[in-house]
Amino acid sequence: MTDSHLPQELEEQAAAYALGILPAEDQTVFVKRVALSKNGLGAAARAFQTVVEQLGFGVPTIEPPAALRERVLAHVAREADREELTFQSMADHLSFATPPVTPPTSLRSRLLDRVRNETHLPERTLPPLTFVRASEGTWQEMAPGVTAKILHFDPVSRRATALVRMAPGSVYAPHRHAEPEEFYVLEGGCFCGGQELAVGDYHRAEAGTEHHDTSSDDGCLLLIISSPQNEMLG
Repeated sequence: MTDSHLPQELEEQAAAYALGILPAEDQTVFVKRVALSKNGLGAAARAFQTVVEQLGFGVPTIEPPAALRERVLAHVAREADREELTFQSMADHLSFATPPVTPPTSLRSRLLDRVRNETHLPERTLPPLTFVRASEGTWQEMAPGVTAKILHFDPVSRRATALVRMAPGSVYAPHRHAEPEEFYVLEGGCFCGGQELAVGDYHRAEAGTEHHDTSSDDGCLLLIISSPQNEMLG
């Protein structure tokens, strides 16, 4: 490639650097070698770089078939939707898992005044059909051995639908329900409200009730509809 009498190893490194495929751990060493080189390594690197820059101009522009272009654009759109769903899932989980905080009285008053003065509040539009595949969504830890995946969060009713998995021997902290809580046992079994619950069992706790003894000896998977504003009791 070059007229210099460089060792083959250095010439190959210069080519790889120009192509952007030189391993990251070797790039720093190579740049230092170029700076200190007196054997033509810098000239070789520049020559390879010039060739690489011209490669793009030597390839004719090809218009992709319409069907291929549509498939690529559809794939990009699906990726964007997936990123939005992932972000929304994380935001919903944070809202679900974070205990409520009472704002200062002055701040609360200012917020209420602003809401009253708004004539057109933006509405959150939801898709008419929502699907969450088993492989989609993010499992987040709520307590040691207890993880949850948000399936849907309604910002108006402040209620979330989630899958909750309890590892064998795990315990969920005592809490008071701000709104009614419902759950259905999908796998395994748990102990809640003084009762043993197995696969297929359903439980509902009304607003104001408390759970002090939610645990699972062998592990379980629950479908839960609950409020993120439950009060943790310790």
